[in-house]
Amino acid sequence: MCQLVGYLGDRPIAPLILKALELQEPYFAAHATGMGVIDAKGKIQVQKATGPVAVVKKTTKITGLKGKVGIGHSRYSLIARDDPRCDIDSMCHPFTNDAGDIAMMHNGDIANFKEHWARLKPNHKFKGYNPAVDWITDSEVAVHMIDEEVKRGAGFDEALRAVMPRLTGQVLLCLISEKEPDTIWLANRYQPCVVGVGEDEAMWTSSRVGLTPIEDDLKRIYQPPKNALIKLTAGNVETEVLDPNYVVPEMKLNKRVIKEGVLSVLGVADLDFYRLWYALDKTHWARAYGVEQEEWRALRRDKGVSIVNPFIEVLDELIEAGKISKSIDYRREGCTARTPRFLFSLA
Repeated sequence: MCQLVGYLGDRPIAPLILKALELQEPYFAAHATGMGVIDAKGKIQVQKATGPVAVVKKTTKITGLKGKVGIGHSRYSLIARDDPRCDIDSMCHPFTNDAGDIAMMHNGDIANFKEHWARLKPNHKFKGYNPAVDWITDSEVAVHMIDEEVKRGAGFDEALRAVMPRLTGQVLLCLISEKEPDTIWLANRYQPCVVGVGEDEAMWTSSRVGLTPIEDDLKRIYQPPKNALIKLTAGNVETEVLDPNYVVPEMKLNKRVIKEGVLSVLGVADLDFYRLWYALDKTHWARAYGVEQEEWRALRRDKGVSIVNPFIEVLDELIEAGKISKSIDYRREGCTARTPRFLFSLA
């Protein structure tokens, strides 16, 4: 799980995207930070490196990126967290195609990336490949798959519709391109996504808090439907069904069950967002959605279901009610000694 942002408009783009990432990264992210923009000449420029926003501001030229269209990514990876060899700069998002005229980022896990990698690697350069571990970031296969569809004559809408059904797991893809320099494309099966539209600007983030810097100027803030193909341009958003063969699971969360679980788990130990989520995964999430544990696992595995934003809403309600508190804890993860994490405790 990662935290993402995209923006189109006239505001200084690097400070805005970095602030949006910084607000989101203590949940699930901060192992790496990256940004891609379309510059004044219509060319893609990318800066990225390991570490949270505060670190990458110092180690790259990311703060100097300029343009009216840009995407930003804050990576969370269990592999990168535990093995610094998988937390190197070239493995960070966004990824570019061979020609460098498409920049793409991904949220989730592509379960079948190895089979795609095996087919693609004879004909494409995997810029994130680390021979020390013979490994890539799973996400990188998607940019080459999209590129192949475009080279066959597909538009980006057609390319995303062709590629997404071939990727299993939890998948949201977001891209910008030199071919369509005024557009951000999103293809989302079930990942967190919040869209804000204003006068001559538009922005999307994984978590609602990422929109905070400009929320007062946005005319509409909403969560688009699942299984969506989204086209963002300045001041406008168009949404269509992504995959007609994908059936969106109808799920209703019983917040009372999850709140009881949070209070019970935090009564034993203070936990960060990730560990609290997975502690509840063993005991409460299936019950909160009214399904058996095996069906819950299947929804996560086969349908790519993600419930990060509903969980954030539950935690925020408990904080507002004075039941729990939230603080920032810094710990070593991956290559960074001070990775920020929200730590939740009983009030």
